[in-house]
Amino acid sequence: MNNFVIPAIDIPTQQHLSEYLTASINAFSDITGIPVTFFSEDNDIIQEFQPDNKICRIFETYSDINGLCRHNLASAGQFTSRLGEPYIFLCKAGLANIAISLIVDGTFMGYFIAGPIVMGELRTSTINNFATLNDLNETTASVARVFAKNMKAYEPNSVSKIALLFYNCIITSVSDSSDYNMLRNQYSQQNQINEDIQKYKKEQASLEYPYDLEQSLIQNVTDGQILAARTSIDDIINKFSILEAGDLEAIKAKCLWLFAIIIQISSKNSNNLEPALDTDLDVINRLSDAETIDDLRNTAIDLIDVITKNMISSIYDGNSQIISKAIQFVNSNYMSKINLNMIEKKLHVNASYFSTLFKQEMGISFTQYINNLRIARSCELLVTTNLSIIDISMTTGFDDQSYFTKVFKHETGMTPKQYRSSYSYVTAHGKPETGKK
Repeated sequence: MNNFVIPAIDIPTQQHLSEYLTASINAFSDITGIPVTFFSEDNDIIQEFQPDNKICRIFETYSDINGLCRHNLASAGQFTSRLGEPYIFLCKAGLANIAISLIVDGTFMGYFIAGPIVMGELRTSTINNFATLNDLNETTASVARVFAKNMKAYEPNSVSKIALLFYNCIITSVSDSSDYNMLRNQYSQQNQINEDIQKYKKEQASLEYPYDLEQSLIQNVTDGQILAARTSIDDIINKFSILEAGDLEAIKAKCLWLFAIIIQISSKNSNNLEPALDTDLDVINRLSDAETIDDLRNTAIDLIDVITKNMISSIYDGNSQIISKAIQFVNSNYMSKINLNMIEKKLHVNASYFSTLFKQEMGISFTQYINNLRIARSCELLVTTNLSIIDISMTTGFDDQSYFTKVFKHETGMTPKQYRSSYSYVTAHGKPETGKK
């Protein structure tokens, strides 16, 4: 067997890729089976690798330089020219692609697109999108379906590794990779600037991101308050629409970030959340697929319902609708005066029967459950706010401060004042005071 001879490194141009770069991309594409296309800075196709593996070639819209497909790829190519590293994105059909720019001596020569590939699993909506986006007849649609089902599927973490491999193929083929490093540093600095702007917005009421609505939504979700959570997400999307002047893609980006926060927080309190949502990737796809603000709103509400109902099941996973509804009601109204007579009227159930059923299902009395909920909320307020103890007692549903202090000490082993002091000490010294829980 002949030894493989590595080509000499020469400088690629916009119209002619170097021998070394061509060999590198060929090697990547042959080994992975992933098609690669090089586009000029004007979005013309210059060279293709493994073109027979590219499903896009079935569709006429792919070759239309002014079409929706090319516009999507061009946007990714322009973005990666500022990024200096791989950019993984979903095309309009829902397939994953990896974009990397070609930069030589500080000049943007064009960009590579590796893909499309299936990330996670092939979704029915993706196959349906082929026909919708390309106005296919049944014969061509059948060919596309067969082609797609034969495509190899990659997990998201594998796609990230493929992107790194693809990136290394390119930067080792140019004479100097400092251009990419400079872009990455600039982008990192811009991100820091954006973070500073967000911090400023948070501090300035006139430009404020709806942090209050976000916190209300998170509280509603974790408390299992379905109706309140629906209202909160609807209010937030309305706020996003105003902040982004109706730009759907920008609104989607904010929603994706919001759901990432909600899923992260909710997952800490429930072991069943990921199966209920299928995967985080599915959440991303469902939000990304929204074509109108109403689609986005309805999808967001559906997802919030799933997450919130899952949070209820983490509190109570029994079969009693009465107990489930009672928990939702208490979680939404614990700051008000609640008693068995109120439950009797609200749920149309005998108070004595309900009290016995609650104890059987939950393992604690109805009163104990309410107190536990109120104490948990008061602990949070003691640590995160400067509210007076009497204000906290009133906010969490205790009419009398002395009774609040008595219940609090019984549940935590210390008074509210001691509890707040112990956390202040931990913040200042990194460990609790001696004798404090």
